[in-house]
Amino acid sequence: MLLPALGGAKESARRISCLNNLKQLRTALTMYADENDGQFPPRSQPFWMTRLRKDYVTLQMLLCPTDRPFPDPAGPPDDPEYAPRSYILNGFNDHFDVTLSHQGEKGSPSQYDQYKNHQWPFGFSETSMPFPTDTIVFGEKLSAVYHRHLDTMLSQNFEDQVEEGRHAAGLGSRKVGLSNYAFGDGSVRPLRWGQTRVPINLWMVTEQRRTNSFAGGL
Repeated sequence: MLLPALGGAKESARRISCLNNLKQLRTALTMYADENDGQFPPRSQPFWMTRLRKDYVTLQMLLCPTDRPFPDPAGPPDDPEYAPRSYILNGFNDHFDVTLSHQGEKGSPSQYDQYKNHQWPFGFSETSMPFPTDTIVFGEKLSAVYHRHLDTMLSQNFEDQVEEGRHAAGLGSRKVGLSNYAFGDGSVRPLRWGQTRVPINLWMVTEQRRTNSFAGGL
């Protein structure tokens, strides 16, 4: 009986450390927005890990202690762009889908195509978040993927990007576990598997997408 209790206590400490990391990253995001007309980092290079770098203490802040991700093989592991990372930033696909033009002019790519191709120079504005208390900004990603943003409307499945049950010690299954999240209002908190999508999709900001969700996907 002692070993399971000890394992649970260690995982509880790791989960709290993970929450603290997310709090630091959320604070760095606020500081970035304050210096950039209220906008989060754009979905273009350099990506958020680099743009926020001066406001989080160390690259270790990108790591949940429960997680063991590999560095992105596309670059050096001491570069924020490629360092081992546990967290993923909301891409706010639904917002850009309805606010950017889908029609290009004279053979040039549309605004939305630029956004999809990591070329749109503007970020998501905090004022475009009608329910900040219940809108996820940062979540935990799967260990084996290198996604920087949650992009569920760009031919990528939610289940292939987000880890919803990382902290499941003693619970027997990921699907009864929980993961940590940072929200639009600056708060951080854990949620059980599936709670980010049902009954409200907390990754979305438009009314239609927030309510049109189901447990199997987005």
